[in-house]
Amino acid sequence: MSELRVVIPDEVDNYLDMVIKSGMFGNKAELARAAIVQFLNTIGPISKGYDTDNFFSPEGRIHQIEYARESVKRGASVMGIICTDGILMASEDISAKAGNSLMMSPIKIHRISNKILIGTAGLAMDGSMILNQLRNKDFKNVDDMLYTIKEIYWSHTIKKDVRPLGVGLLVATNFDHPRLFVIDPSGTAAEFTAAVIGDGMEAHMKTLAGKYKKMAIKDAGKLIPTILGKDKEFNVETIRFK
Repeated sequence: MSELRVVIPDEVDNYLDMVIKSGMFGNKAELARAAIVQFLNTIGPISKGYDTDNFFSPEGRIHQIEYARESVKRGASVMGIICTDGILMASEDISAKAGNSLMMSPIKIHRISNKILIGTAGLAMDGSMILNQLRNKDFKNVDDMLYTIKEIYWSHTIKKDVRPLGVGLLVATNFDHPRLFVIDPSGTAAEFTAAVIGDGMEAHMKTLAGKYKKMAIKDAGKLIPTILGKDKEFNVETIRFK
C-alpha cells in the first residue's frame, strides 16, 4: 500500500487532534482516509466511472437525464386512455404485488383538480415534490399547466448543484377537450390518445396501440389486465365528461 506524507499547519493539526479526541475517528490516518473518500465521492467520473454533473458530453448528451429516464423505466406502470365519456387512468397495486395485505400501496395516480389527473412512475419523492408544487394552483388552460410542469423539470437540468428529477408523469386533462400527455425527466411533453409509462412501457405501448379504439370508460377498463398484466390488482381513477 502506498504511503502518503503531508505537511499541515499547527492549527490544523490541533483541530485534527480535537476531532480524534471526540471519538469520531481512532487516529489521524483513519480521519485522512475518510476525508479522501468523501472528496473522491464528490468529484464524480474519476472515482465512480460515470458522469455526475449536468454537462453536455462531446456527443451532445446529458447523461444525468438519461440516468433519470432509467428510474422512470423501473417505476410501476401507469396507463391512461382517452375515452368517449371521459379519461381512464390505471396503475398496478404495489401492495398486492408484495403479497402483504397490511401494506399500503404507494399512490401512483393523483387528482390535482376535477380537470387534472397525474400518474407518476419513478422516484416517489421526486414525484411528490412536483405534485406539491402543482396542487392548489388555479390553472386556466392546458398550456398554463404544461408550462408550470416543464419549468419544474427545467430547473433541475440547468443547475450544477441539483440532479434531474427521476420521475415521469402521465397527465390527463379536460379543460376544453380531453388530452393526455407523457412528460419525461427532460421536461419534454408528448401528446397521446392512450399511453403507458413505467416498467415495460415500450412493450405495453405496442400492445395498447394494437388494442386501442374509441370506447367508453367501461370498455377501456377491460383492457387494463391485457395491457398491464393479468392476475394483478389495480388502482383506477377517471375524469368523466359532464
